[in-house]
Amino acid sequence: MKRLALLAILVALLGSAVALFVARRPARGPGPVRTVVLHMSGYAFNGTNPTLSFRPGERVRFLLRNEETTPIVHDFRIVGFDAPAESAIAPGETRAVAVTMPGAGRYAYTCATHRGMGGAIVVTEGAPPGP
Repeated sequence: MKRLALLAILVALLGSAVALFVARRPARGPGPVRTVVLHMSGYAFNGTNPTLSFRPGERVRFLLRNEETTPIVHDFRIVGFDAPAESAIAPGETRAVAVTMPGAGRYAYTCATHRGMGGAIVVTEGAPPGP
């Protein structure tokens, strides 16, 4: 009988310790979403097709703004990993694409309808934090 009571006390203490540990642990979520705005104009993204740097697993929301003043339609693709794409972004339109960055590597973003319109995406542990 004493053993059973002692076992019940040990189980209760262990349960309390586990509950206390879980309650004090900081919440771990997927982390914040970084927003990157890409202006599409003059057959370039942001004027210069910049290289974009991210960390593996970083969540990114690309805001794509077609700022052409003539009826030039653009699209947006990321080459090198499975990512959503946007097509037929007309002048004046803004679209969003949400992506979780893959493992370290070098990838490309592009407007598939306009040769030379695109840049590099570099995913590395040492990438600078978002804006």
